[in-house]
Amino acid sequence: MKKYLVVLLLLISTVSAFAADIDIIPKLSLCIPGTFRSDYEVDVAVNIGVEGKYFLNNYFAVAFGVDWLINRNISMGLKASRENWGADQYYTNSKFTMVPVYAGIIWIPFGNLGEYKPYLRIDGGYNVYCAISNGSGTTPGYYVGGGFGFELYERYIFELHATRYQATDNDTDVSYKDILFKFGYKFTI
Repeated sequence: MKKYLVVLLLLISTVSAFAADIDIIPKLSLCIPGTFRSDYEVDVAVNIGVEGKYFLNNYFAVAFGVDWLINRNISMGLKASRENWGADQYYTNSKFTMVPVYAGIIWIPFGNLGEYKPYLRIDGGYNVYCAISNGSGTTPGYYVGGGFGFELYERYIFELHATRYQATDNDTDVSYKDILFKFGYKFTI
């Protein structure tokens, strides 16, 4: 019994020592109008997500997270409407949802000190879920993103991201490109 108790205490202390350096950041994102397959427009929308961040040193951190792109509305793009393309109306008035899981590298050029911490980041991952209304044979694809942000007063996170989500639908590659603003609040455990 004592062996199990000692092993359990060692395990708990090891995990808590490692976990003491992890930041958990729930995020809310506001997405400006994006493009779907480059000839459709996507309305303003929101994402919700959560990210874990671990500092390797004062200048670099790694992040792991998940986002949920809540029902995006797709409409015919302005250029297509003006030029009366109209031949390809397949996605007009459709909705889609994606859930990317990602890992990122964060570079903090001025170090992890002070009240204002600007940083640059790149992310890469995979959409574990993708659904398009009226879609046929939809399969998820990769996710890439990058941007910059800053941490304010060691708690508030503000980021500007450019993202690209890839999927396949109806035996055609489709992509969704967007620029979004992320807002978060950091909890350290």
